[in-house]
Amino acid sequence: MTPRATPLAPEERRTAILAALIPLLVERGGDVTTKEIAQAAGIAEGTIFRVFPDKAALLMAAAEEAINPSGGEEAFASVLAEIPDLRDRVVFVAGRVLDRMRLTMAVMVAVRPHLAAKFHEAHQKGEKAPIGPPPFMVKAQADLHDRLTALFEPYADELAVDPATAALALRSLTFGSARPELGMEPTLTPDQIADLVLDGVRIRHVPPMTRET
Repeated sequence: MTPRATPLAPEERRTAILAALIPLLVERGGDVTTKEIAQAAGIAEGTIFRVFPDKAALLMAAAEEAINPSGGEEAFASVLAEIPDLRDRVVFVAGRVLDRMRLTMAVMVAVRPHLAAKFHEAHQKGEKAPIGPPPFMVKAQADLHDRLTALFEPYADELAVDPATAALALRSLTFGSARPELGMEPTLTPDQIADLVLDGVRIRHVPPMTRET
Protein backbone atom coordinates (compact mmCIF):
# COMPACT_ATOMS: atom_id res chain seq x y z
CA MET A 1 0.00 0.00 0.00
CA THR A 2 1.31 3.45 -0.93
CA PRO A 3 2.21 5.39 2.23
CA ARG A 4 0.22 8.50 2.96
CA ALA A 5 2.51 11.47 3.51
CA THR A 6 2.27 13.27 6.82
CA PRO A 7 1.10 16.83 6.12
CA LEU A 8 4.09 19.17 6.01
CA ALA A 9 4.76 22.69 4.81
CA PRO A 10 6.39 22.73 1.34
CA GLU A 11 9.85 23.65 2.65
CA GLU A 12 9.66 20.99 5.36
CA ARG A 13 8.62 18.40 2.77
CA ARG A 14 11.52 19.41 0.56
CA THR A 15 13.98 19.07 3.46
CA ALA A 16 12.56 15.65 4.41
CA ILE A 17 12.88 14.32 0.85
CA LEU A 18 16.47 15.49 0.56
CA ALA A 19 17.32 14.03 3.98
CA ALA A 20 16.12 10.64 2.71
CA LEU A 21 17.79 11.00 -0.69
CA ILE A 22 21.34 12.01 0.26
CA PRO A 23 22.19 8.76 2.11
CA LEU A 24 20.75 6.80 -0.83
CA LEU A 25 23.01 8.66 -3.26
CA VAL A 26 26.04 7.92 -1.08
CA GLU A 27 25.12 4.25 -0.84
CA ARG A 28 23.64 3.54 -4.27
CA GLY A 29 24.78 6.30 -6.60
CA GLY A 30 22.68 8.25 -9.08
CA ASP A 31 20.78 5.22 -10.39
CA VAL A 32 18.43 5.28 -7.42
CA THR A 33 14.83 5.59 -8.63
CA THR A 34 12.23 8.09 -7.51
CA LYS A 35 10.17 5.12 -6.28
CA GLU A 36 13.04 4.09 -4.00
CA ILE A 37 13.47 7.68 -2.85
CA ALA A 38 9.77 7.89 -2.02
CA GLN A 39 9.94 4.64 -0.04
CA ALA A 40 12.91 5.93 1.95
CA ALA A 41 11.06 9.18 2.67
CA GLY A 42 7.82 7.37 3.58
CA ILE A 43 5.77 9.14 0.92
CA ALA A 44 4.05 8.39 -2.37
CA GLU A 45 6.20 8.79 -5.47
CA GLY A 46 3.90 11.49 -6.80
CA THR A 47 4.61 13.62 -3.73
CA ILE A 48 8.17 14.08 -4.95
CA PHE A 49 6.96 15.74 -8.14
CA ARG A 50 4.75 18.12 -6.24
CA VAL A 51 7.97 19.49 -4.75
CA PHE A 52 10.47 19.03 -7.60
CA PRO A 53 9.61 19.37 -11.32
CA ASP A 54 11.76 16.41 -12.38
CA LYS A 55 14.49 14.05 -11.21
CA ALA A 56 17.28 16.32 -12.46
CA ALA A 57 15.99 19.16 -10.28
CA LEU A 58 15.75 16.74 -7.34
CA LEU A 59 19.35 15.61 -7.77
CA MET A 60 20.59 19.17 -8.15
CA ALA A 61 18.82 20.09 -4.92
CA ALA A 62 20.46 17.11 -3.20
CA ALA A 63 23.89 18.29 -4.32
CA GLU A 64 23.13 21.79 -3.02
CA GLU A 65 21.92 20.43 0.32
CA ALA A 66 25.00 18.21 0.65
CA ILE A 67 27.49 21.03 0.11
CA ASN A 68 25.59 23.76 1.98
CA PRO A 69 22.88 22.26 4.22
CA SER A 70 19.87 24.31 5.20
CA GLY A 71 20.25 25.58 8.73
CA GLY A 72 24.00 25.04 8.49
CA GLU A 73 24.92 28.58 9.50
CA GLU A 74 22.76 28.48 12.62
CA ALA A 75 24.08 25.05 13.63
CA PHE A 76 27.65 26.19 13.04
CA ALA A 77 27.23 29.29 15.19
CA SER A 78 25.46 27.35 17.92
CA VAL A 79 28.27 24.82 18.30
CA LEU A 80 31.02 27.44 18.19
CA ALA A 81 29.28 29.40 20.93
CA GLU A 82 30.02 26.47 23.23
CA ILE A 83 33.74 26.31 22.30
CA PRO A 84 35.70 29.21 23.82
CA ASP A 85 39.24 28.01 22.97
CA LEU A 86 40.55 29.00 19.52
CA ARG A 87 42.45 25.77 18.91
CA ASP A 88 39.44 23.66 19.90
CA ARG A 89 37.34 25.70 17.48
CA VAL A 90 39.75 25.08 14.62
CA VAL A 91 39.92 21.34 15.37
CA PHE A 92 36.12 21.11 15.38
CA VAL A 93 35.72 23.07 12.17
CA ALA A 94 38.47 21.19 10.32
CA GLY A 95 36.79 17.90 11.20
CA ARG A 96 33.38 19.20 10.15
CA VAL A 97 34.70 20.47 6.81
CA LEU A 98 36.51 17.19 6.08
CA ASP A 99 33.32 15.24 6.76
CA ARG A 100 31.29 17.59 4.58
CA MET A 101 33.84 17.28 1.76
CA ARG A 102 33.56 13.49 1.77
CA LEU A 103 29.77 13.63 1.74
CA THR A 104 29.67 16.27 -0.98
CA MET A 105 32.04 14.39 -3.26
CA ALA A 106 30.05 11.16 -2.90
CA VAL A 107 26.85 13.00 -3.82
CA MET A 108 28.46 14.89 -6.70
CA VAL A 109 29.86 11.67 -8.18
CA ALA A 110 26.33 10.24 -8.11
CA VAL A 111 24.75 13.37 -9.60
CA ARG A 112 27.39 14.22 -12.21
CA PRO A 113 26.15 11.86 -15.00
CA HIS A 114 22.66 13.36 -14.76
CA LEU A 115 24.02 16.89 -14.91
CA ALA A 116 26.19 15.95 -17.89
CA ALA A 117 23.14 14.49 -19.65
CA LYS A 118 21.22 17.69 -19.04
CA PHE A 119 24.13 19.73 -20.42
CA HIS A 120 24.24 17.50 -23.53
CA GLU A 121 20.48 17.79 -23.99
CA ALA A 122 20.67 21.58 -23.89
CA HIS A 123 23.53 21.51 -26.41
CA GLN A 124 21.51 19.27 -28.75
CA LYS A 125 18.63 21.72 -28.60
CA GLY A 126 20.95 24.58 -29.47
CA GLU A 127 20.51 26.13 -26.04
CA LYS A 128 23.42 27.82 -24.33
CA ALA A 129 24.39 25.68 -21.35
CA PRO A 130 25.95 27.46 -18.37
CA ILE A 131 29.73 27.28 -18.08
CA GLY A 132 31.49 26.81 -14.78
CA PRO A 133 30.29 25.52 -11.42
CA PRO A 134 26.59 25.80 -10.52
CA PRO A 135 25.72 28.99 -8.63
CA PHE A 136 24.99 27.01 -5.45
CA MET A 137 28.60 25.79 -5.36
CA VAL A 138 29.91 29.35 -5.64
CA LYS A 139 27.53 30.43 -2.87
CA ALA A 140 28.58 27.52 -0.67
CA GLN A 141 32.22 28.54 -0.89
CA ALA A 142 31.38 32.17 -0.09
CA ASP A 143 29.26 31.08 2.87
CA LEU A 144 32.03 28.82 4.17
CA HIS A 145 34.55 31.64 3.94
CA ASP A 146 32.23 33.92 5.92
CA ARG A 147 31.76 31.27 8.62
CA LEU A 148 35.49 30.62 8.93
CA THR A 149 36.17 34.33 9.12
CA ALA A 150 33.60 34.60 11.92
CA LEU A 151 35.42 31.77 13.72
CA PHE A 152 38.58 33.88 13.95
CA GLU A 153 37.07 37.34 14.47
CA PRO A 154 36.72 37.15 18.29
CA TYR A 155 40.45 36.35 18.45
CA ALA A 156 41.67 39.05 16.06
CA ASP A 157 44.06 40.52 18.63
CA GLU A 158 45.83 37.14 18.89
CA LEU A 159 46.46 36.89 15.16
CA ALA A 160 49.36 38.07 13.04
CA VAL A 161 46.97 38.30 10.06
CA ASP A 162 43.39 39.51 9.64
CA PRO A 163 40.57 36.99 10.31
CA ALA A 164 39.73 36.67 6.59
CA THR A 165 43.32 35.64 5.81
CA ALA A 166 43.28 33.16 8.70
CA ALA A 167 40.03 31.76 7.27
CA LEU A 168 41.64 31.36 3.86
CA ALA A 169 44.60 29.53 5.42
CA LEU A 170 42.30 27.13 7.26
CA ARG A 171 40.13 26.51 4.20
CA SER A 172 43.09 25.97 1.89
CA LEU A 173 44.86 23.58 4.24
CA THR A 174 41.72 21.58 4.97
CA PHE A 175 40.69 21.31 1.33
CA GLY A 176 44.25 20.42 0.32
CA SER A 177 44.55 17.67 2.91
CA ALA A 178 42.00 15.41 1.23
CA ARG A 179 41.05 14.83 -2.39
CA PRO A 180 38.54 11.98 -2.22
CA GLU A 181 37.64 12.33 -5.89
CA LEU A 182 41.21 11.28 -6.67
CA GLY A 183 41.06 8.31 -4.32
CA MET A 184 43.30 10.00 -1.74
CA GLU A 185 42.64 9.59 1.94
CA PRO A 186 43.10 12.59 4.28
CA THR A 187 46.77 13.07 5.04
CA LEU A 188 46.17 15.51 7.90
CA THR A 189 43.98 15.08 10.96
CA PRO A 190 41.92 17.98 12.35
CA ASP A 191 44.45 18.30 15.18
CA GLN A 192 47.34 18.53 12.71
CA ILE A 193 45.46 21.11 10.66
CA ALA A 194 44.84 23.19 13.78
CA ASP A 195 48.50 23.05 14.78
CA LEU A 196 49.69 24.04 11.31
CA VAL A 197 47.18 26.86 10.87
CA LEU A 198 47.66 28.37 14.31
CA ASP A 199 51.43 28.20 14.19
CA GLY A 200 51.15 30.34 11.10
CA VAL A 201 48.55 32.86 12.26
CA ARG A 202 49.17 33.33 15.96
CA ILE A 203 51.52 36.08 17.06
CA ARG A 204 54.81 34.61 18.15
CA HIS A 205 55.92 36.01 21.49
CA VAL A 206 59.68 36.43 21.45
CA PRO A 207 61.25 36.27 24.91
CA PRO A 208 63.19 39.40 25.85
CA MET A 209 66.95 39.25 25.31
CA THR A 210 69.09 39.09 28.41
CA ARG A 211 71.85 41.65 28.67
CA GLU A 212 75.35 40.21 28.98
CA THR A 213 77.39 41.57 31.83
